[in-house]
Amino acid sequence: MDIENFEQEFAKVWATLDRTDNQIAETNKQLAEAKKIVAETSRKVDATTENIDKYLAEIKETRKEVGGLGKSYGMHAECYFFESLKKSKQFGGISYNYVGDDLKGTRLMPNGERIDGQFDIVMENGDYVAIIEVKSKVQKEDVKKLVEKKIGDFKMIFQQYANKLFYLGVAGFSFDKNAEEEAMNSGVGILKLSGENVEIKDQHLIVY
Repeated sequence: MDIENFEQEFAKVWATLDRTDNQIAETNKQLAEAKKIVAETSRKVDATTENIDKYLAEIKETRKEVGGLGKSYGMHAECYFFESLKKSKQFGGISYNYVGDDLKGTRLMPNGERIDGQFDIVMENGDYVAIIEVKSKVQKEDVKKLVEKKIGDFKMIFQQYANKLFYLGVAGFSFDKNAEEEAMNSGVGILKLSGENVEIKDQHLIVY
């Protein structure tokens, strides 16, 4: 190869290397911009995560406060209806000697099953027992649970009353849709507010 051809080939190689250097420089520039974008995105993600965590914490605290208010409201309802029944001692056209609230009991069955029960208001005389379930807002499921489970649990836990005649009732400051209809169809008494007084619907009661 003569000098002239060598110089031409060398010039081509040099030009290629120069283009490669330019490409590397451009790639480095793009990588730097990509790193910047990633860093910014990461910062935004961290900020978003922090905001989400803060928001979830606020929701948890709000639920806790609402739950506390709901519990307090429910206790207020129980106290209100208990005081009314304690004063009248009347339910289903029957007079009761005893009116108690928040009755709890436990019984261990022969098969090892443990039955726990808590009953908001219990009224009793020599022949009858009335169990009143109290909610701030009565749901249809509250009525069904009282009829299908709680009355049976009561008879199992407090077997000394198992042969008594039982009446059931649900009391609340308000009633959800279909709750009153479920109570009427199930022969369960209804206790609700009527102005400043307690209105009792118990003409449809059946014995459990």
